[in-house]
Amino acid sequence: MKTPRHTTHVKLVSEFGGSKRTAMLSVKDMDCMAGAAGKVTFLRQLHGKDKFEELGSFDFDGKWPIEERTEQ
Repeated sequence: MKTPRHTTHVKLVSEFGGSKRTAMLSVKDMDCMAGAAGKVTFLRQLHGKDKFEELGSFDFDGKWPIEERTEQ
């Protein structure tokens, strides 16, 4: 799967035991999300420590490597 242009980080939001859990990773460490299902959001880090711009998102089923879905 190809990430959007200028993506620097990814955020995974998953529900575990009735509570939401969030993980933020560098885009090069995306393979660490294997086995954790949830919503993945692509982020671009802006100037400043905690400023990010959302570039897109998708539902992740936890399977790695990510395969693009083809709808027929």
